[in-house]
Parts: sequence; C-alpha cells; structure tokens
Amino acid sequence: MRPATLPLLACALALLAGCGEKGDAETGEDASLARAGLKEAVTSGLKEAGFKAEQGFGLQVRVEQGVSWVDVLLDQPFRVYRQDRSKRAELVSQVVRETRTRFRRGISGLSFADASDDLLPVLKPRFRLRTLDEDPVWTPFSADLAVLYAVQREHDFTIVSQVDAERWGRPPSELYGIAVGNLLRQTNRDEKLLCEPSGGEELCGWASGDGYDATRMIVPGLRDQIERRYGEPAVYAVPMENVFVALPLRLARRKSTEKLLRTKVERDFATSETPVSPKLFVERRGKLVVFSA
Repeated sequence: MRPATLPLLACALALLAGCGEKGDAETGEDASLARAGLKEAVTSGLKEAGFKAEQGFGLQVRVEQGVSWVDVLLDQPFRVYRQDRSKRAELVSQVVRETRTRFRRGISGLSFADASDDLLPVLKPRFRLRTLDEDPVWTPFSADLAVLYAVQREHDFTIVSQVDAERWGRPPSELYGIAVGNLLRQTNRDEKLLCEPSGGEELCGWASGDGYDATRMIVPGLRDQIERRYGEPAVYAVPMENVFVALPLRLARRKSTEKLLRTKVERDFATSETPVSPKLFVERRGKLVVFSA
C-alpha cells in the first residue's frame, strides 16, 4: 500500500467521527480539555445567574433551585462548541436561559396520569419551607416535620406546587398515599434494609445517599421490616437527609444508651447541610410520635 493512500483510508474509517470537517484534527486530549472548559464555563454562568450548580459525570451539570433540580445535558452544545470555540459565551447564555425556563415551567405540562408513577414523598423540617423558592403542597408530620411531594424523573426532580395539586384536582391525602406506596416499592426493589453489628448489637436502617433515606421513616411497611428483624419495637432517628437509623426499644430505654444516641443525633442535625430532625421517634398506635424514655 502506498503511503499516499493512508490519509484517505484513515478518513474513511473515521467518517462517523466527522473526518474532513472543521476541528477534525482535534486529539483526544484536546477534546477532553474542550469538554472540561465548556462544563466549567456553563457551571460558572449558571452560578452567576443565581443557581446552585455542580459539575456531574460526563457532559452534565446538576442545577438546583430550592429543593428542585435539573440535569443540564451539554452534548448538543458541545458539538457546536467543537466546531466553533468562539461561540462559548453564546452557548453559556443559551443554557442559562433554557435552564431558567425549565425551572419556571416545572411540571406544568405533566398530567397526573403521567406524574403519579414518579411521585415520591420528601421529609423536611418545617422551618425549611420558609426558604423555598417553590410554593409546595405539604402534609404536616410529627415534631414540626412536613412531607412534601416531588416528581422525580431521569434528569429532573420537581417539587409539586400548590398550583400543580389544584390543576390535578388531588388533595394532599391522596398524594401522600400514592407517594408513600411508590417509595415503598422503590426501596424494596433498589435499596434493601441494611443491618450491621454495633457494640454487640445489630443496628438497622438506610443510608443509601439517594435523598430519600430520612423520608423512609414515614413508610409503615419499611418500619415493619425493621421491627420484624429486631423481633421488637424500635426507636428511630433521622438527623439528616441521608440517614435513617433504628435502635431496638429495649436498648433506647437504657439511660446511658439513650443519652449517647440523643447526643449523636443532635450533633449530626446541628452540623448537617441537610438537617431533618434532632428528635427520636417511636411508633404508637400506628403513628410516629416523639420518643420519651
């Protein structure tokens, strides 16, 4: 084979990669630097626009507003950027505008039939409600806690607003039942109960980091799993979003154990960026109430 034919062969083999187009001499390292540069520029632009933004895996940026979030996918902007680096500022402005629109639109175009399978509960301290950009529909819970509702899909998590609930014609009691049932099914499918030895005893709970660990405390079917495992009632703690731990009631009634547990829970609550409750809980007649030894 004559050397002169090699570039033609290489171009043929690389056709799907865009050989012969502007930017085709870009190396893998150049492409990696370009991706990083665009992600950094978009993240900075979103922060300047008032959003909380964090770079994710691949060409994604996670953007938060209040409790809701969206994943900004940069595959299409990156294809444009590779061809013309001078368009970076224009692309960043476009992404910011589209992100603002996504948050403003929320789930306003989603019917209840389309939303119900993705509806999940979210346990929050009531003081958190005052800081939200959303106007959420919520249900009071024990010890100054509130249950909000969210629709979570692959690339977005949207708090259900009062307007959404009114548009659907669904009262909070109906949303609560559907959301709790969905979380029970999701947990049984994806996040099995974790039980580990601690100080000669077994402690059970969830710490999956998926954002719903504390909320799992409100699900009767999940509390039942813990109490069946222990063979007795339990005392529950949810100091922060990603922690739900249970202690056998007989241990929690010991003054020394109770003191240590309360101290740990209160410290975790006070130092967490996503606090839920500094209280301990126990089930009485099918409802969770604040535990008092």
